[in-house]
Amino acid sequence: MLLLQLIISSLILLASSSSAVTVSINGDGEFTTISQAIAAAPSYSDTKYTILVRPGIYEEHLQIPRDKTNILLIGDGRHNTILLGHHNGGTLSATATLAIHGAGFMAQGMAIVNSAGPNAGPGIALLNTADMSVLYNCSVEGYQDTLWASTGRQFYGECHIYGSVDFVMGNAAAVFQNCMLYARLISGFSAFTAQSRDDPLQRTGFVFHYCRFTVSPEDGGKKLAVGDKAILGRPWRAYSRVVIMRSYIDDIVSPMGWGEMKGTPTDQVTYIEFENEGPGSSTRGRVRWIGVVEVHDKEQVEEFTVSRFIEGDDWIPPTGVPYIGEL
Repeated sequence: MLLLQLIISSLILLASSSSAVTVSINGDGEFTTISQAIAAAPSYSDTKYTILVRPGIYEEHLQIPRDKTNILLIGDGRHNTILLGHHNGGTLSATATLAIHGAGFMAQGMAIVNSAGPNAGPGIALLNTADMSVLYNCSVEGYQDTLWASTGRQFYGECHIYGSVDFVMGNAAAVFQNCMLYARLISGFSAFTAQSRDDPLQRTGFVFHYCRFTVSPEDGGKKLAVGDKAILGRPWRAYSRVVIMRSYIDDIVSPMGWGEMKGTPTDQVTYIEFENEGPGSSTRGRVRWIGVVEVHDKEQVEEFTVSRFIEGDDWIPPTGVPYIGEL
């Protein structure tokens, strides 16, 4: 059913695109690397430029410049089309396997991986600064700082995101819907988010709607040691904001829920939980910060829906990607 949905969605997207090229490592497409296809794309396009990426492992350090707008990457599925990088160290942004800066970007059916490893420090798989960007049915895999959702309005649908420490980070206005968040336990600790809103007037934050917070499959069969726990997030900046709605929170999450980041105050954060379920969803043991709250009235979280928080009704429907606009 998922494959059928992917194919149907891809056809809708292709039909609405002005042009399409194919990338194949086997040489039976117009290009053998994704970077070549990006370089050939028109600048400041107001229509989708479709790049079909055939199965294979593409070892590239891929940049989508600001002038390459409305790029659409369609892979053959997140287990088949893999963009692989090995970067760590240096400036944080330089580690990214894929860095997206052109507005209107979309990727579907592919994996974006940074293989730097669990002890390599920060290693970004995806850096996204693109407004009105969409990732659908993709896998984003790394360890520390896997996904840097930096700026702009972003939507992630049916994605699988793997990491260890602060692995969804940044200050975009980002909604994650029907996504799997997989904590990789390194030294017994994991932090799902490190949101970095630094001004109370910014309309930014991370919203998780119908998602699952759980342990990564490779750690799932292990017997957890005493003290092996994850937290839902910690503040990278003072006004950090994360909203988790109608999601599943596994017992890998500590009862305290949220944690501190050295040097960042905790008295201005906004961490909201609404109608979640699962063994880690109880809020009785949560940290007692003024901004950590469980709400029961849906009117208190309606501003964080796709339709309102990122104005998704204005720009997601033309992509053909399914989403839930309201609660």
